[in-house]
Amino acid sequence: MLKRVSIVILIIVVFTSMLLLSMPEQKQGKSRNLHAVKGRLELADWNMEHTKILPLDGEWEFYWNQLLTPEDFSAQNETRPEPDGYMTVPGLWNGKVFGKKKVSVFGYATYRLVVENIPFHGVLGLKKGNARFSSKIYVNNQELLIDGKPAGQAEEYKSGNTPQLGFFSCNSNRIEIIVQVANYEYMNAGIPVSLELGSESAMLHQFQKNNLLALAIFAILLTIALLDLIFFGVAWAGGVREFLMPLFALFCFLFAIGNGLADQRPLLLLLPDIPFTLVFKMKDFFLSANFIVMLWIFHKFKKGLLPPRFAKVISFLYGAYLAAVVVLPIYVYYKIHLLVMACNTVILLALLVRAIFLYIRNAEGLLLFIAILTVNLYSADAILFSLGRKTSSGFSQVFIMIFALVMILLLSMQYFSALINLKSSVKRTEDAEIAFLRAQINPHFLYNALNSIASLCVSSPEKAEEVVVELAQYLRHSFDFKRIDGISTLAREQELLEAYLYIEKTRFGERLQIEYDIDKNLENLDIPIPPLILQPLVENAVRHGVMAKIVGGTVRISIKCQGEKVVFTIKDDGVGMDEIKLKEILTVTTKERGIGIWNINQRLKMMYNTELKVISEKSKGTQVSFELPVNNIK
Repeated sequence: MLKRVSIVILIIVVFTSMLLLSMPEQKQGKSRNLHAVKGRLELADWNMEHTKILPLDGEWEFYWNQLLTPEDFSAQNETRPEPDGYMTVPGLWNGKVFGKKKVSVFGYATYRLVVENIPFHGVLGLKKGNARFSSKIYVNNQELLIDGKPAGQAEEYKSGNTPQLGFFSCNSNRIEIIVQVANYEYMNAGIPVSLELGSESAMLHQFQKNNLLALAIFAILLTIALLDLIFFGVAWAGGVREFLMPLFALFCFLFAIGNGLADQRPLLLLLPDIPFTLVFKMKDFFLSANFIVMLWIFHKFKKGLLPPRFAKVISFLYGAYLAAVVVLPIYVYYKIHLLVMACNTVILLALLVRAIFLYIRNAEGLLLFIAILTVNLYSADAILFSLGRKTSSGFSQVFIMIFALVMILLLSMQYFSALINLKSSVKRTEDAEIAFLRAQINPHFLYNALNSIASLCVSSPEKAEEVVVELAQYLRHSFDFKRIDGISTLAREQELLEAYLYIEKTRFGERLQIEYDIDKNLENLDIPIPPLILQPLVENAVRHGVMAKIVGGTVRISIKCQGEKVVFTIKDDGVGMDEIKLKEILTVTTKERGIGIWNINQRLKMMYNTELKVISEKSKGTQVSFELPVNNIK
């Protein structure tokens, strides 16, 4: 148990360290000497070879309730505005106090930064990651980027919050950056993510890489969802009802859409004209719906981990929240968003604790514990980003991909376990079927055989004795219930066949003729063969073929070795069948055929992936053949 406790602690420490290392204080530690101070950023020490992309972090000039433009700061303007103070970027403005002014969540403001002594002339790129909840950026007196429409009135404002990249020429050692930001919807406002500056090539490379990564995750999750649905369909066709697969497929689909509308928002590349408010609501809807699906995945995966009544209550409450997302404005339903996130955290932590105890006590569920841990860390990462404690939520995708991989492994293990159980069940069913077939002796055959013996007892006692011996031989093989492994040998089946035909010859005399054509190299007859395959086919030829004719006929039994296969052929010159009857016997079981050609055909398909070949013509006879591998070991 101590070893399992150590493993749990180690895994928690490793995964939590991944989250902590993605925090901005760690990530930007190398560039702390390049921070803005009171609206000025000195870049004389910027080594562009070492730090290709520079976060413009630090103190920006902050102008509350003002949407300023470059003209307001031009040298010709004698009434240059004075900042209300300095706002840290990345950071949020709500709750800040400047003098006697308290900054509220809803409102508008202007950020300004002057970058000096830039050691580069040429084309530079500026990336805006996240500015809540609309923004416009000017660089060197020119409008560079616009996302939504910042305005002084909520009626004129339009939301937009998508990562953007713009390029401009830098022909001097000074840059002025002005950012207008307005928010009338979200629960916090400001610039929670660093603006980044770099060369054209470096910025393009990073921007394309981030978009490709986001699109790749989107495609991977959709592919996993599709594969799970395919596996579910295949398993369903094979008799395995594994409902975890469609649940996990739904999880991957919902997360692919929700994640595709978050962070880099790669789906907006495919849907550029969709209103951002709708995008934001869709993101919240899909990710929250995904939480419900995830709870049911854990409930279905491990009984006792999540009580069904609790799962139903949570699903109902989250369903109400989803309805609120659909019908209410963002700023209204976001009043309960923090409560929802808190509930997520509590539920996930409770699941994590239960998974830990399950593993420590019973030494089972290690992968389940890792899956729940990654979901907890994903949730923690999203909360930190939402509260402005992190500058990017991209690292959360690492946790969800780990979760997806672990769940794929778990589902694969469960799937193969189900297949093994199914195979075992099929084997038991097959054995039971063989036992049933051995017991299914035609009562008319026994009645007629006993009548023949009774008649012979008077006219030919010696012959009657021979028939009794052959009938005993036939019954001994037919009632061999102890050997129900589903495999016989050609020698044993031929003994059964000969005993049967001897009795039938006794009954029908010259009306029934039997011809054998067996390869000499098969004389040892030690070839594995499914039991009760050959004799029922011969019985059909006798009963429904030649004996249906008044004059009788001949049944020819051929066993030929052709390469690595043994070909069995039973041919008669009896009454034959028309096309309708021929089609019927291969697709429908009927009482007329006793044990049944259809049944034999199904067993051959299941055991050897082969089937009967039946050729018949009305009034001319029927030929039934099949092939078996020489070294079959089924």
